[in-house]
Amino acid sequence: MTFEVRNGSFGYGKGAKTLYDVSFALAPHTVTSVLGPNGVGKTTLLKCMLGLLRWNSGASYIDGAPIHGMRHTDIWKKIGYVPQAKLSTFAYTVLDMVLLGRGAHVRPFSKPGAADMGVAMESLDKIGIKHMKDKLCSRISGGELQMVLIARALATQPELLVLDEPESNLDFKNQLVVLSTIQNLRDDFGISSLVNTHYPEHALSISDQGIILRRDGTVQCGPARQILNEINMERAFGVTVKIHDVDVAAKRYTCVLPIAIV
Repeated sequence: MTFEVRNGSFGYGKGAKTLYDVSFALAPHTVTSVLGPNGVGKTTLLKCMLGLLRWNSGASYIDGAPIHGMRHTDIWKKIGYVPQAKLSTFAYTVLDMVLLGRGAHVRPFSKPGAADMGVAMESLDKIGIKHMKDKLCSRISGGELQMVLIARALATQPELLVLDEPESNLDFKNQLVVLSTIQNLRDDFGISSLVNTHYPEHALSISDQGIILRRDGTVQCGPARQILNEINMERAFGVTVKIHDVDVAAKRYTCVLPIAIV
């Protein structure tokens, strides 16, 4: 599946522009990270690209066809959306929550069947939380709930996952679990991801492509290592940044250090 945004612009008020002339393409079997300062419109970008908000001008395309001309069920069979995790107050079991991801595949007024149950269990197994299937979502941690939401999106059997700050508010271990899950889904199952993140190091560690949103509503897009550099991040975030590679146990890691406000 190919996904593109062509010349997308959006603003919440008359004449206002949160996003301006946004264009990018997501290649199959890749991870793309979106970075930018707080309030710049990263979540708005995700909602516009998925059709949850309507572009004021421009459009999103799946395999060359504009999203606004497609049925919602056809969109959600190809794309899984993982919103920012909030602790659940509903007494759904983990398995029931993941079954909600089968909505696009179940006919109106019908119940999920045995095949849907099988897909849900497979989704839990893919990310290693099958043992949690009977736990209540209201009684699990934020990190565990984040993995459940990813499993719910996987139950759609998508070709593209769109994740909004999936590693935020998690401890170091759970951040690494989420990041490795995104990489494994790409490498083992060919599922692409677009990840909205506040962590440049995370973006550099898992991404093939990078997108930087600026305060003027414009974007930069290209190979992650070319786009997520010191100059571009200083311009976007308004801070001096230093990037260093560190070799540990024959593997290279990238550290991004904010130095001072510009």
